[in-house]
Amino acid sequence: MLDQTRLRNSKLFEKVVSPEKAAELIEDGMNVGVSGFTPSGYPKKTTMALAKAIKEGKKCRINLWSGASVGPEIEETLAAVNGIKGRMPYYAYSNKSMMTAINKNEIEYLDQHLSHFAQQIDYGFFGDVDVAIVEAAAITEDGHIILGSGIGNTPMLVKHAKRIIVEVNTSIPLSYEGLHDIYLVGRPP
Repeated sequence: MLDQTRLRNSKLFEKVVSPEKAAELIEDGMNVGVSGFTPSGYPKKTTMALAKAIKEGKKCRINLWSGASVGPEIEETLAAVNGIKGRMPYYAYSNKSMMTAINKNEIEYLDQHLSHFAQQIDYGFFGDVDVAIVEAAAITEDGHIILGSGIGNTPMLVKHAKRIIVEVNTSIPLSYEGLHDIYLVGRPP
């Protein structure tokens, strides 16, 4: 249950919405970045709600960006309903719908070196990050996001996102607070 231990700034409670409402914020053609690095620390509820809406008739194909592969709640569910237009920098070969659509040229796929992608996002090489969807253990009084176990490109996606959707996962231990030492390197001269 979401309470003051997870959402420590009481003003943020008025922004809490269902996954279905959050999915309504995602529109056709958007660049959507998700947290996580391998099947760890990635959001699940919003992308599954988006896939359900697409299956029920919503016209929406997104460009999906991440830190590496993510789990089936993102790649498999969205690819299965033709909800992904483009995918970078990597995908999980175990997600059969994604692999099939890429091989049929139904999803534009750019296999990127994972260590280069954050800098390319920072320089705007691929356009704006319209929405970042992030899984978190909690949000602090100051609005800082306490991430779970998969960081990847999350800091850069959040830095550049026009809108951020945070999925607070109450199964992530609160002891993750203070675990991560995240530092965004400035641009070289």
